[in-house]
Amino acid sequence: MGRRLVQLLIRALLMGLLLGTLTWMVGLNPDFRTGALICTIFAAVMWSGFELSLPFYRPRRGKPPDRETLRTMARASLLYLALLALSVALTRLATGVNLIAHPIAAALTFCLGFAVTNFIMAKHAFQDLLEAEGARAKAEARAGLLALQSQLQPHTLFNALNTIAALIPEDPGKAEAGAEALSRLLRRIMAAFERERWTLAEEFSVLEDLLALERLRFGERLQAQLDLDPAEAEREIAPLLLLPLVENALKHGFRPKVGPCSLNISARAGVIRVEDDGVGRKPEAPEGLGLRTVRERLDGLNLGWPRVDRGCAVELRR
Repeated sequence: MGRRLVQLLIRALLMGLLLGTLTWMVGLNPDFRTGALICTIFAAVMWSGFELSLPFYRPRRGKPPDRETLRTMARASLLYLALLALSVALTRLATGVNLIAHPIAAALTFCLGFAVTNFIMAKHAFQDLLEAEGARAKAEARAGLLALQSQLQPHTLFNALNTIAALIPEDPGKAEAGAEALSRLLRRIMAAFERERWTLAEEFSVLEDLLALERLRFGERLQAQLDLDPAEAEREIAPLLLLPLVENALKHGFRPKVGPCSLNISARAGVIRVEDDGVGRKPEAPEGLGLRTVRERLDGLNLGWPRVDRGCAVELRR
């Protein structure tokens, strides 16, 4: 903190000297020393104040953009007025100059504060843009990794193929249906790699193929229900956003459980819910790669863990 403050003051001093020189050269400031000191005071107060008060006026992520924009503008304006008043007071204390009583000095003061403020806001806006782009690239990379590690794990494929192979002599019809479901699932997942967005209907189609394969392995133990409201079918989400949540229910909720397993996936009124009656999730349990990737790819949705009597439930809300 101390080192950062020193750096800010050094930058403010350099900017003050530069602005003081410019105002002196154009004739707005006949006294170079006084003008340079005034510019330095304003640069130090404005720059340091905005930099150190960044959490006060910076937009919050995950909030409605229109409200956050108004909130940021209001807080930045209040901060600007407070820093401007402080700069005027310090100027009068240090130089004896009452800027309010001099129209030219007051105009210069406003222009100086405005220039420093806009420079700082532009700087942070650019940094936020770079961070957002970096986060998006990171999320896309993790999404690809998730698809390779979770959706296309060798043991998942081997389990499906072994189940299909075992069904061929016993029930060729089920074996054929399983092979078709596996083929569709792989095609859809590979197609998802090429898409940035797709509809909930397409996402539910992937889940249907996955559950068709899992029913071959779980047998009658697995009772899964997909409930997609027609009004939500064309709603767009990130591809394979729900697949990790369903796989978590199958892997962590059902594999350790003895007896029937119930899984319900629904999308209604802007709420997507995945609920199971498995062994449940401990609140202190750390998030794995799948859940971290889902959080990073939510794109305007909120993820929550509503309480249930048994098992586990997760909701995605607009």
